[in-house]
Amino acid sequence: MTKPRKIELNLGNPKNGWLPIELKSMDFELEFNASNIPESPTDKLCESLILAMNGIETEICWNLEPECYFFELKQIRKGIELNISKSGEITENRNLIYELTGNFESVILPMYRNLKKFNTLEFDKTDWKEIDQKKLNKLTELVKFKKLSKAL
Repeated sequence: MTKPRKIELNLGNPKNGWLPIELKSMDFELEFNASNIPESPTDKLCESLILAMNGIETEICWNLEPECYFFELKQIRKGIELNISKSGEITENRNLIYELTGNFESVILPMYRNLKKFNTLEFDKTDWKEIDQKKLNKLTELVKFKKLSKAL
């Protein structure tokens, strides 16, 4: 069996409502700055990871004003598919630019870990909104449960 390609997500230090983001895989690299308008993409990422871990198809819109990147997560058999597409505006047609099929360890866990790391950063509240703690706690519970059930 081939080893799944692992992603690396890095959420940087937000400034003036913009968040530097870097996503890497063995064969792909994407860097951009996302806006916190109309909604916080870090909160949306947290929600999406919860949904994906419960087998529900979900997406995160990273708004670049006016362009957008969309990260779609969906469960396929025992794996997770990550599709990244780009559009000129939120309502325009999307162009798929990358797709990866992995598992909990190669897709969900790297995103979760970076979200937790991002939550420890200190930044001015005018620069970015903190992640909803209840959502993050729920995600942490799901991750711990998944790790525990894999160990058994």
